Amino acid sequence: MEKSGTQTPLSLAAARAVRTYAAATRSALGSAESPVISYAGLWLLLASLAPVAETETDEILGLNRADARAAALALLEAPHPTIGAAVAGWLRPGVSLTKGLPVVLDPLPEQAGLDAWADEHTRGLIKEFPLEIDAQTLIVLASALVVTPRWSERLGEDDEGLLLLESGFQAVVETEAAGPVAVACPPSEDGISVYSVIAADGVAADDVWRASEEVVRRIDAGEVRNHAFEAQSAGHAWTVQEVTVFGGATADRWRSHLPEWSVEDRHDLSAAPGVAEIARGVMAAVEEETEAVCVQKAVASYDREGFKAAAVTGMMVRATAAAPRETKVRQIDLRFDRPHAVVAIARGGAWEGIPLFGSWVTPA
Repeated sequence: MEKSGTQTPLSLAAARAVRTYAAATRSALGSAESPVISYAGLWLLLASLAPVAETETDEILGLNRADARAAALALLEAPHPTIGAAVAGWLRPGVSLTKGLPVVLDPLPEQAGLDAWADEHTRGLIKEFPLEIDAQTLIVLASALVVTPRWSERLGEDDEGLLLLESGFQAVVETEAAGPVAVACPPSEDGISVYSVIAADGVAADDVWRASEEVVRRIDAGEVRNHAFEAQSAGHAWTVQEVTVFGGATADRWRSHLPEWSVEDRHDLSAAPGVAEIARGVMAAVEEETEAVCVQKAVASYDREGFKAAAVTGMMVRATAAAPRETKVRQIDLRFDRPHAVVAIARGGAWEGIPLFGSWVTPA
């Protein structure tokens, strides 16, 4: 739960930018119910490439081109006990660029080489690169993001087989976005807080995400403390009862019952905010006619030991067929809108030229 290190003005701006970008992208893609997605992984890739954007990126990435690039580099170079992050690029040998790109471009390997990169930079959580290259692939750009925090104390198990949390951060918080929500976060010394937030049945997923952002913001500001109970009685996800404890304890006893889960997902991010603007800048570096796609593969799991999540976001620029040249020709239209004949003629061998079927067609 404790924050590690001291945030600089640039890192504070980056954190704010990623939060804003996540909310905008979730809305644009309708991805509120996606099993797992990393908006930060996409932002990291786009911010690393921000200098090639055709216009300033304040409205898209939350920072201008120079600051976005600087923030991305700062994140990539910042040591963290459990976060791994990387950005890489590959260029097909023989392809010439009309301008440089703000990432180091290595020779494009075979598919196995990209798979190995994904495996290495996600600590084995993602074995396959999310894009398949082919003969038309000119440039591949990618980011990898992985977090593997461990709980300070192994979670127990309740009578129903759910994970049982009896420490860490637990609270019931009233939110503007979703009304009262329950919040649980196991303790970890790895510099990662993994909040579970549940709202009442029927609350839209988008509103639950907004509520979670509100809760985290209030926790960070010191407005919501551990074991806060901003409710009058039992609610949609909590009960209140008197229990007998021994040892003279007088504080409330908090327990959270959490599921163990594991998910993976794949996202086409080509329509995400900023992708088209950055992709056009990358494509402009190639003389050929091109198209770009952006895809992310993500995985996550939550168990009694800790939390694991990884994402690889890939952008690929491919050569496309040149658009046909314009020319002028005669246009001749034939209309069979009166009675006419149809005949079937055999072709080949002994049957060559034999009319097999004839029909007189009278259009309705």
